Amino acid sequence: MEVDELTHTTKYVESELTRRLKSIEDELDCDIITCIHPISQPMDDLIRDYIEDIQEKRKKLLVIIETNGGSIETAERIADVFRYHYPGEVNFLVPNFAMSAGTVLVMSGDNIYMDYYSILGPIDPQVRNRDGQFVPALGYLEKYDELMKRSSKGTYRPQNSRFSFRNSTLLRSIASNRLVTTRSTF
Repeated sequence: MEVDELTHTTKYVESELTRRLKSIEDELDCDIITCIHPISQPMDDLIRDYIEDIQEKRKKLLVIIETNGGSIETAERIADVFRYHYPGEVNFLVPNFAMSAGTVLVMSGDNIYMDYYSILGPIDPQVRNRDGQFVPALGYLEKYDELMKRSSKGTYRPQNSRFSFRNSTLLRSIASNRLVTTRSTF
């Protein structure tokens, strides 16, 4: 395929997507934003700028999302932007998947639309270990539980442990929360 043909095809696809999204916006009487990217900096800033540039906002927002996840803090900031600008209703459409931080973002919505193929992923909080690598927080909780059992039996020796209890309360709070989801067909 030549460069001119590729450019023409790309412009046609973009034009067709824009036309169809506009049709859905009009039918549902909502603004639509697509989020097909990792949930990480600077996406929260880009989304805020994009939404603030919309001149005549409708009362409702539909977010079409597909993401492998990312930063919980960024997801929270994006959710805050959506709620600030669309206090009426924020809905999410998950045509394929929204994992980890994407699941957290989707759960901030008023309605979640999924079909039989759509999935929300596990929420697995990550913390940095002493080497600066991210590791699952649940591993720390399991070690904490093991050490607490050993301590209650009198077999725990703190001098032999490399585990830090510094963040154990925070980790337990984060990782113990249970996620309950429902599926609606769109």
